[in-house]
Amino acid sequence: MTAIDPGRRLDDARRLAESGDLDAAAAIFAEIAAGADGTGVDDAGRAEAAAGLSVVAERMAMGLLDEGQPGQAADLLLEALSIEGVADAARLRVLLGIAHLELACAEFAGAVEEGRWQQEGDAETGALAIELLARTLPLRGRDDDAETVWRYGLDHPDQALAEQVRLRLGRDVRPVLEGTEA
Repeated sequence: MTAIDPGRRLDDARRLAESGDLDAAAAIFAEIAAGADGTGVDDAGRAEAAAGLSVVAERMAMGLLDEGQPGQAADLLLEALSIEGVADAARLRVLLGIAHLELACAEFAGAVEEGRWQQEGDAETGALAIELLARTLPLRGRDDDAETVWRYGLDHPDQALAEQVRLRLGRDVRPVLEGTEA
């Protein structure tokens, strides 16, 4: 055994996570899971640390998403996923996708709010931003917001934009799969 008991480091990380110090817990779990030199942890200990890292990273990312910080959540998840052998990688990747959906919604909303396309007479870009935002919001459980975005586009004073939005709203965007009924 090394001077620092590896089992104790795992226990310390668990205690830190339970007490809410997720950053410190994640740092210890990541170091052990990555098999950093000098940790003195065997494969079972690294697997345990990888599982702890996954749980802590998920909690931290969910907190960041709840606080409206999807970029930081995405960065954190990418860092956790960079650790070879991190447990529940598929779950963390789904959460990363959710963070990216939130980032996409923010970009689409920014394009709509900025309205630069109005000055440039590019109704198609504005309609595209409205459509993408309105179609993405329901993926995050925000159906009412999506309806508000569609209504904004349909009722827009720029008639060219409103018509473009009307056309986009009416199109069927479901994929066609051979051998299945819609």
